[in-house]
Amino acid sequence: MSEQYDYIVVGGGSAGCVVASRLVREFDARVLLLEAGGNDDSPLVSMPAGSFKMIFGGGEFVRTHQSIPQPALGGRAVSIHQANLLGGGSSVNVMVYTRGSREDYGRWDDICGKAGWDWNDILPYFMKHEGNQRFHNATHNGDGPLKVSEQPYVAEGSHYFVRTMQRLGVPFASDFNSGTLYGVGYQQATLNAGKRCNAARAFIDPIRSDPRLKISFRSKATKILIENGRAIGVEFKDKSGVKHAFAKREVILTAGALVTPKLLMLSGIGPAQQLKNHNIPVVSDLPGVGQNLQDHAGVMVVGSTRGAFGYHLQSSGWRMVRNAIQYALFRSGPVSSTGSEAVAFANIGKDSEEPDFQIYSLQMMWPGLVDKEDHGVTLMANLLRPKSRGSITIASANPDDDPLIDFNWMSDPEDRRLFLKAFRYIRNILKTNPLAAIIAKEAAPGANVDTDEDIAEYLRNTVTTNYHPCGTARMGRADDELAVLTPDLRVRGVDGLRVMDASSFPTIISANTNAPTMALADRGVDLMMNA
Repeated sequence: MSEQYDYIVVGGGSAGCVVASRLVREFDARVLLLEAGGNDDSPLVSMPAGSFKMIFGGGEFVRTHQSIPQPALGGRAVSIHQANLLGGGSSVNVMVYTRGSREDYGRWDDICGKAGWDWNDILPYFMKHEGNQRFHNATHNGDGPLKVSEQPYVAEGSHYFVRTMQRLGVPFASDFNSGTLYGVGYQQATLNAGKRCNAARAFIDPIRSDPRLKISFRSKATKILIENGRAIGVEFKDKSGVKHAFAKREVILTAGALVTPKLLMLSGIGPAQQLKNHNIPVVSDLPGVGQNLQDHAGVMVVGSTRGAFGYHLQSSGWRMVRNAIQYALFRSGPVSSTGSEAVAFANIGKDSEEPDFQIYSLQMMWPGLVDKEDHGVTLMANLLRPKSRGSITIASANPDDDPLIDFNWMSDPEDRRLFLKAFRYIRNILKTNPLAAIIAKEAAPGANVDTDEDIAEYLRNTVTTNYHPCGTARMGRADDELAVLTPDLRVRGVDGLRVMDASSFPTIISANTNAPTMALADRGVDLMMNA
């Protein structure tokens, strides 16, 4: 027998946790939260250093999607991991807490026809969530459920990077979350007393035993049920087979930028001709579904160091035992590290006053870029506002088939120009003191890669994702034919259906996207309930 709820939230990631929590706690709603993966109760989730093991170690915590061959990358297919557990990206990411810039949200507001998406509109939602260990002022809150703290452990190599960037003229910044990004410093993270504070801990834990909330794990949504132009429920599969659940009020998609557009298309919402090619009846002809895919892609340079300044060998042998004991007793040491402590937001292209690259200093050699890992550092420069746009399409009408992902990185000549400049810029960082004093040599790609042609080939072979896909069901004005959503996040042409995840971003944010996704979802609930 099918069950009925007030709302069905499809996807238990960062956005889904926020939406479900508010609907239950503040609006006395009966909510079904569908999560394709499992629970977030593994010790690896709580442990900050568990991020890299979950992301790169395989297993049940992530699903890996493969792109189609990329012409701008010489035909190389690229991989991207998507979280597969409650809390979504906030359960596996490196916990960086960033919001983006004032200008980012000004662009959103312009695209949406001044509908209330600028910095001053979104800031209250960031502040409502944030429980900041350090700041409590006009742009920060110390009392919210999403705990934000300083890094419990900072590797020595990170300090060298921060001082070197200042030598290069980038000023020290103590706060990257007040609307201005330019500078170098130490990132705050979603940590609480040395443990990860994911969206599930912050928003779902207080209502886990509430009878108004049902979380259905390992439940993969396959189609939105639509009747007479209105979303009435969701078809999904769990271990017992295909099921239907019905929503008296609305269905809310929070499945992420890769799955949300797929689910829309499987339900007859998307480019009409594409749907017809797969014999899917057209419910709403929306050519923008699956278009506008944006992501932060990055270029890396690796240096070997003259000794141990980072994390090499910290997870093996006696060091692993020592570090595990230190973490268990004191929640400190290398196990408490996010691995992403220091960052610079720099203007490399010099074509605007806004930073155009986010540069991470990672105190390790990036796996796969060197033949043998050793003590070292990886500098990764992510292009913050790429001009290249990709797309997501469906392979068939079978929901078990993965979507066809075309990131299309570096297809725009301006992006290629900026990546080339960024490569030379981060290479120069390795050659600048005080960092240069601890660098033995450039381990990847190596000094022999020096001409523009050689560097371009290296970029085609190595540019990779920073795991921030967005924009594939974007909001926009009524006269914008590629906008999938209205500015209040309703799917055009279908009543009772909204999208409240990173799919809805019109343009990518100039920083990590987890906190912006949660803030958007929270504002989405207000827009829905005050309609």
